[in-house]
Amino acid sequence: MHSRFLIYYDAIVRHGSIRRAAEVLNVAPSAINRHLNEFEETLGTPLFERLPRGVRPTAAGELLSLHIRTTLRDYSKTLSEIEQLRTGARGHLTIACIETALNDVLPDAILDFGTRFPRIELTVRGMPLLDCIRAVGSGEADMCLIFNPPPKHALFQVAGADFPLGIIAPPDHPLAQRKSRATLSDLVGEQVLLPDETITIFEQIDHVMATSALRLAPRVRSNSMAFLRAFVLRGGGLSVMTPVGIADDIRAGRLAFLPLRDPGITPQRLIAGVADASMPVAVANFSQQLKAFLPEWLATVSAPERSRNETAGI
Repeated sequence: MHSRFLIYYDAIVRHGSIRRAAEVLNVAPSAINRHLNEFEETLGTPLFERLPRGVRPTAAGELLSLHIRTTLRDYSKTLSEIEQLRTGARGHLTIACIETALNDVLPDAILDFGTRFPRIELTVRGMPLLDCIRAVGSGEADMCLIFNPPPKHALFQVAGADFPLGIIAPPDHPLAQRKSRATLSDLVGEQVLLPDETITIFEQIDHVMATSALRLAPRVRSNSMAFLRAFVLRGGGLSVMTPVGIADDIRAGRLAFLPLRDPGITPQRLIAGVADASMPVAVANFSQQLKAFLPEWLATVSAPERSRNETAGI
C-alpha cells in the first residue's frame, strides 16, 4: 500500500549508500537508483550528493528525509492501532533505556506489563541518556526511560518517580551498620569510587564539595554504574548511586544502601518520556502501567533498608 520509494529513500539515508540500502531491502540497486533519479527529475533538484563511497543528503534531501520518516512512523502507528482494534490488545513497543534501569526496574516493569498484555511485543535498546532522547525524537524508539532529563528536551513525560541518592557499601562494612542516613563526609578516609562527569550524579557531588570544606579523592571514576557496582561488590570501596541498577543486591543483602542527607543532594528523577501526547495503544497502555508501577517498585527497594533500621530500633 505504501509507496516503495519512501522505504527506499529512508534506507538510503540510514545507510549512506544505495548499494547497502539495496542489500538490506533485498532489492536490485538499479531499481532503487531508477526510482531516485525519477523523483529527482520530478522535483528538479538533487536529493543526494554522490560521493566516492556512498551518498549524502543535500539540504533538500534532509527536508524530504524528515518528512518521510514522520510519514513512515505514522503509517506504522496507524497499522498497529488498526491491528489492535481488530484483534484486541496487541502491538509493538520500542523502549530506549539507560544502563542502570536495564538491570532491574525495566525488566520488572515489562514482566508486570506482560501479565496483562501478553500479546504486545517489545524491543529494548540500551543507550546513553542523550541517545535515548534522540531515539524518541527520531521515531527509532516509542519511549525512553532515563534519569534527570536536560532542562531543554523534546519529551512528553508519561510517568516518573524520585529515587534517593545514597552510599552503597558491602553489608559487612562499618558504615552499613549506621543508625541513620549518611552524608558524603562519611566517605572521607574510605576507598571511594565515583561516577565521572558524564553521569548526572557527578554534578550534585561536585556542587556539595564546591560549597563546603569537603574534599573527596576518588580511587576510581567511571561512566559505567555497572562497573562501580561490581567493584563495590568485590570489596573495592564505596560508591554513590540510586537504588536503580542494584535493587536485587539490596533485597538480597549483598549491598547496603544509605540515603544521603547532605544539603544540595536531591532525589534523582527517573522518567518515562515519549515524543508527544498522541501515542499508539501499546505505548499508552505501558505508560499507564508505569505511572503506578514506578512508585510501587521504589517502595520494594527501600523496604530492606526500613526493615534493617526497625530491627536496630531506629
